[in-house]
Amino acid sequence: MHGTLKTVLSDIGRGAILPCYLICGDEEYLVTDALDRIIDALLPPDQRALNLFHMEGEDEDVDALCDSLLTPPLIPGRKVVVVRNTRLFHSKASSSDVTGEITAHLEKDPHRAVRAFFSLLDVAGWSVEDLKEGQWKKISDDDWRSAIGSTAGADREKWLPKVLDLCDSLKITRGGKLKDTDGLEDVLKGDIPVGNCLVMTAAAVDKRKRLFKGITDTGAVLSFSRIKGESGRKNLLLDRVAEALAKRGKNIAPDALIALGKKTSFELRDSLQEIEKLVAYVGDRHTIGRDDIDAVVEKTAEDSVFDLTSALVEKDADAALRTLQHLLDHGVNHILILTMIAREVRFLLQAHILLESGNIPAFRPRMDYGGFQAGVYPALKTMAKRKGTWLATQHPYVIYNALKNAGRFSREELVRYVNRLADLDLAMKSSGIDPGLALRRLLMDICVG
Repeated sequence: MHGTLKTVLSDIGRGAILPCYLICGDEEYLVTDALDRIIDALLPPDQRALNLFHMEGEDEDVDALCDSLLTPPLIPGRKVVVVRNTRLFHSKASSSDVTGEITAHLEKDPHRAVRAFFSLLDVAGWSVEDLKEGQWKKISDDDWRSAIGSTAGADREKWLPKVLDLCDSLKITRGGKLKDTDGLEDVLKGDIPVGNCLVMTAAAVDKRKRLFKGITDTGAVLSFSRIKGESGRKNLLLDRVAEALAKRGKNIAPDALIALGKKTSFELRDSLQEIEKLVAYVGDRHTIGRDDIDAVVEKTAEDSVFDLTSALVEKDADAALRTLQHLLDHGVNHILILTMIAREVRFLLQAHILLESGNIPAFRPRMDYGGFQAGVYPALKTMAKRKGTWLATQHPYVIYNALKNAGRFSREELVRYVNRLADLDLAMKSSGIDPGLALRRLLMDICVG
């Protein structure tokens, strides 16, 4: 069956244990978190030394895995066998996902990239030695397509030499052994000793494989695909950060959460790693504030872009020009700067339209964020679902700031800025104007008039 983590944990809690759980998807933090929670639900800590067994995907042995599942636990209770990053669900159909994992992690997490590379070798039936010393260049495009699918090796010259260098530096040569999963399928369908359980994780799966279909029949599949879109990732970050802090008796101010998200590009794993540092930094204080984010989390170029838009909203020309120069000196692309300014202006214009429409409860510029969340935001959420208004779909703190600051400008001013920004975008992309000078003139026009 396909289930949710909440349902699976509830079932385990009332003793309804399935023989197998597959946790899959490219949202790595959520996959790992689900694995930890399921293990916690299945086995108390005092039983894990003898009844919890781990196997990594690059070392998985189907025969040994079957033997372990069929062997009763050493002490009374449940026996849990965990296979992390299994390759048993990979095939030509999932090879493009695997190559995407290789390229995404080649620089940040080379060991993970190498693990994914071995999965590709398994599908192709190759070894590292088959590809070393330029041998990979002798494999034709047709042979690549035949071995690993139509698109998985299209840009191999960009990443394959780097992966092979990693394998050489790590002295890794194995790979290329296709795995027969028939035995495992039979075990999962047969008489596993009561209490024995298999838990597997995988970044990518081919849902057409017999093993996958077998697990959906006898076990549970939990999927955690990466959430697309900035709004969805913000909401996910909000939920997970609040949950992580609540366990430590802490909370985070709304503006601090937005600042954290901007610094980490709303990446869940990176944000939660920073939360650990912040908890240690604030000590006995219960609330993490914006100053704590600035002190602990490294400032990024994107932070400076938001400093620029904040100065623009406050019509602080000196601060806006200083921040613009800092961005240009540090190589931030002028189109990115223009895009962020345009985003802010559009937010302000939509806020004006919302306030004049009469479709939302009364908003006062001096209303605090708590009052906005209680009295205004619920109506905006309903409007977002019904009409899809762009601003209303943003994080509530972003909406709050746009509504609060919209009164600094007239509607006519904002419409004029939107048109000017569109003209400037076209000019930057199609003519030889000086982008720095053009941006300075734009900021002076908005801040001074």
